[in-house]
Amino acid sequence: MATSELTYRGGHDAQPQAGAGARAAAENKPRSNKPTSSTAALRYVLGEQRLAFALVGMAIATVLFLLLSPAATTTPSTSSSVASLAAVGVVSRQFSGGAARLAYEHQQSGRLPAAGGRVPLGLKRKTLRVVVTGGAGFVGSHLVDRLLARGDSVIVVDNFFTGRKENVAHHAGNPNFEMIRHDVVEPILLEVDQIYHLACPASPVHYKYNPVKTIKTNVVGTLNMLGLAKRVGARFLLTSTSEVYGDPLQHPQVETYWGNVNPIGVRSCYDEGKRTAETLTMDYHRGASLEVRIARIFNTYGPRMCIDDGRVVSNFVAQALRKEPLTVYGDGKQTRSFQYVSDLCLFSDPSTTEVCVGGRYTTTDGLR
Repeated sequence: MATSELTYRGGHDAQPQAGAGARAAAENKPRSNKPTSSTAALRYVLGEQRLAFALVGMAIATVLFLLLSPAATTTPSTSSSVASLAAVGVVSRQFSGGAARLAYEHQQSGRLPAAGGRVPLGLKRKTLRVVVTGGAGFVGSHLVDRLLARGDSVIVVDNFFTGRKENVAHHAGNPNFEMIRHDVVEPILLEVDQIYHLACPASPVHYKYNPVKTIKTNVVGTLNMLGLAKRVGARFLLTSTSEVYGDPLQHPQVETYWGNVNPIGVRSCYDEGKRTAETLTMDYHRGASLEVRIARIFNTYGPRMCIDDGRVVSNFVAQALRKEPLTVYGDGKQTRSFQYVSDLCLFSDPSTTEVCVGGRYTTTDGLR
């Protein structure tokens, strides 16, 4: 064994020796060619630990990417370490539809976004997928405008009974906008984060046209949307109405007032339908721990409202345009709550479970 080892270390010119002479020659031979411990360790890592070497290379590449990106020049130094840690885990993330979204933003703004204004990877606000039932209607279309303006991805579900495509046609080129023609009385399967349930005809002219359909929309439609919210874990908002108070004996009404409703009247399809929808919503909240909101909306006016919906503001406007005398029922001392539609859509960020939306004015106040 000693002879063969000496032969290997001495090279091909070395002659085999035996006994003590061979050992002495081996000890006296220069050892300048023997690899040092650091060199051996490096060869071992390169030859046997390729995974560790690959990870080190990826870390170096990530650091260089962060240092050379334009966002690094505008990121405050106090948050650079946080951005670096967040970016390490998302370097390989793929953003689907990014090119289309950038093209849409360029088309809307007329200029390319500044490279230095980009948000560092991993720090962008999460885009919510939101479904708005009745989103092509008067109030629903304004809510869609607000949700898209804050950066959400919006799906409009509408059967166009009272809604109109023209109300949301200006979003046709937006990659965050989608429209589905569907009646909420039938179930629908979607993957969303929030549900705004507005689907139901709201004016007396429309909801009395087919009262059975109206109460089915309020009850069965709400049940379907609550079931969807439970399945996907979405937050649910129901747009109710001041009609749940019926012919109130308390003025102004507060959320704790239960109302004075006629359950068999011609308006009961809407009044009792909304009361049942509120009941279902709170039962899902208590029984299924669903996160819910209820917004009781009063008289709302603004662009895209139907001029023939039979409500006080639209009646006044229509009669004024036709140069007719304004009709005031009774003695004009009835109280009504009016608000502009853009103020109403502030309920897209509600902080309470139940809220009345609107102010209090007499009918004659609207004439001044």
